Amino acid sequence: MAVKFIEHLEEGVIGFWEISESTEYLIELLSPKHEDFEHFLLLKNELRKKEWLAVRLLLKQMTGADSRISYDSEGKPILVNLPGYISISHSSNCAVIYFHPKEHPGIDIELVTRNVTKAAKRFLSEKEWSDCTINDQPSNKEMMLRWCAKEAVFKMVPCSNVDFASQIICIASPFICDEGNLKATFCSEIKSYNITLQYRLIGEILMVWGHLKI
Repeated sequence: MAVKFIEHLEEGVIGFWEISESTEYLIELLSPKHEDFEHFLLLKNELRKKEWLAVRLLLKQMTGADSRISYDSEGKPILVNLPGYISISHSSNCAVIYFHPKEHPGIDIELVTRNVTKAAKRFLSEKEWSDCTINDQPSNKEMMLRWCAKEAVFKMVPCSNVDFASQIICIASPFICDEGNLKATFCSEIKSYNITLQYRLIGEILMVWGHLKI
């Protein structure tokens, strides 16, 4: 299906690619530069290869430039020859990029039906667990909203070792609409950040994104 949408926000741009093409076809579209393609050849997993190619094709369509993606010491993506910042996420044959020209973005996508109940106590505070409990039953949808939100926050903050349950706290209204916003706070020994996040349900894919000035 290729590009599902490219959406220009007030400042940044979000691109969404639904990957249905073959690896060979994506290679023909990209014609990657030698130094990038060397890294691609090291990939073994077929889905990972498609994600690698689709992300670079998507970025090219979003920016109109032949931009290269590298990674910093913490594994976060950085733009090599274009000003600005990016965040990337993959799930269920889909890939997304959030590009922001000035601030550090974070974006995460997951299947909203993915069961995270067993892992919930590792990434939710006691208050968040209570907020995700409806009629004495944990709501997987509510937990997934907070999981994606915390992943998005983790991608934008300047830290690598983060305890999701204690350092990233989410405050959200009940997840009853296909799109909305929520608040998150990230706390470290050095500084705290208050972050506004947006979310949207696209079919069965939940997307959460935001950005942070550091």
